Amino acid sequence: MLGQVQRRGFSSLKKTALYDLHKELGGKMVDFAGYYMPVQYPAGILKSHNHTRTKGLASLFDVSHMGQLKITGKDRVRFLESIVVGDIAALTSGEAKLSLITNDKGGIIDDCVTTAYDDHLYVVVNAGNQDLDWAHMQTHLAKFQGDVKLEKITDRSLVALQGPGAAEIVSALLPASVNLADSNFMTGQFTHLLGADVILTRCGYTGEDGFEVSVPSSQVESFTRQLLADERVLEAVRF
Repeated sequence: MLGQVQRRGFSSLKKTALYDLHKELGGKMVDFAGYYMPVQYPAGILKSHNHTRTKGLASLFDVSHMGQLKITGKDRVRFLESIVVGDIAALTSGEAKLSLITNDKGGIIDDCVTTAYDDHLYVVVNAGNQDLDWAHMQTHLAKFQGDVKLEKITDRSLVALQGPGAAEIVSALLPASVNLADSNFMTGQFTHLLGADVILTRCGYTGEDGFEVSVPSSQVESFTRQLLADERVLEAVRF
């Protein structure tokens, strides 16, 4: 009976655009926040962990299960500041901030990373709470007096290249006009990388230098394969 319940549960899980590649690479797929995600690769968790910490190397994570949002309108900053605790107004174009989405009593709903651009805010939220985040934002939008539009970004995937070698690896692949020396941690930009138009944000949760890269889902498998072709890059588990 338990096996039947588990199978029914797994049949309802969502797949990222890299699901087939995870399987091809030997990833052991489990339920994480309603998605099939790799909990382990054949090389093992310890190797993945150490690789991410080794000078000159970097690990590649599929974080496409996280929610990507776009907020436009002249009152977008005022709106977002009504539901997060961060000082969004202080961000200049290309600057990012980690902040908390709170309820009306100050309780924490989720954390998020917001990057300010000239005409919009780009917000990344966690997978497990993205539906709750969206509903919370919609509720506040209905009461908000101002010019704001919320949009779910559903045609892009998200991968994270994390490790001491991440900047060197990415820098060699960017257009000559882009200098990563000018990109501090918690900054983002629109650029071209490995044949794709991407949103490149220098951030991450591993404690190492790294980047989260928003890639069109139609191109993310090719993009990922090209990165993994570099012997310095290792596929890594989500956790």
